[in-house]
Amino acid sequence: MRRLFKIAKVGHTGTLDPMATGVLVLCLGKFTRLSQFVVSSDKKYRAEVTLGIETETQDREGKVTAQSGAVPMAAGDVVDFLSSFLGTLTQMPPMYSAVRVGGKRLYELARKGQEIERPTRQIEILGLDLVDYTAPRLTLDVWCSKGTYIRTLAADLGRRIGCGGHLSQLQRTAVGQITLADCCDPDELEEAMISSDLSDMQSLDVQRVLELPQVTLSADQIHTFVNGNADDGIDLSRYDLDQALCIYGPGEQFVGIGRRKSDGLRPACVIAQRES
Repeated sequence: MRRLFKIAKVGHTGTLDPMATGVLVLCLGKFTRLSQFVVSSDKKYRAEVTLGIETETQDREGKVTAQSGAVPMAAGDVVDFLSSFLGTLTQMPPMYSAVRVGGKRLYELARKGQEIERPTRQIEILGLDLVDYTAPRLTLDVWCSKGTYIRTLAADLGRRIGCGGHLSQLQRTAVGQITLADCCDPDELEEAMISSDLSDMQSLDVQRVLELPQVTLSADQIHTFVNGNADDGIDLSRYDLDQALCIYGPGEQFVGIGRRKSDGLRPACVIAQRES
């Protein structure tokens, strides 16, 4: 991407496991400052779970650690378990993950054969729909909050069914409102396809990418915003304290991200050039 766009700064907004495919939102140039806000978006996945086999990595790439012959044969025998995973859950990150504990990446310890206690995290499963079940393979559509490990969801589901399981296929189908239909295969991306519009603040649909409320300011208010000052003259009563907001100026120019604070609107990330 650096080569094609002739730009030095490119940032991703959340990696995928090596076996996975699908949506990966990239931020270029000054828009890399928006990465933290894109990461916060909900994600959607098409996941295949193979029941009856557990692995050390919770996916098909790991060593088999347990097998069971008690795999359900009918879809009706597994569908009732799906509803128990909906809503807010507590999930423990797998040992084979990039989470840091005590300054060490968990996967570094796992590769040495070590397993340590690690803090759980709260996630939310917004949707979990059965697409197909041909024993032992279970295909699901998952809609979840940031920070959800689909590998761990697959392993937990297998244990709850009573036969164990692991993630055998994974495709990220959406990040926020950005779907596979919006994406381009990097192997097919040619310089001729690249338009200057892609880095144009006027045409970039930032609000759609970030899924944040839009607030439009006057020229005077924009001057205050881009220079890093709070503005208590803007009515933000409809928004929660610390709510992130997409800030636009006259002509629908995207300016940056602001937050509602106790003393008014404060800039969290300014994309537009600061004024002297």
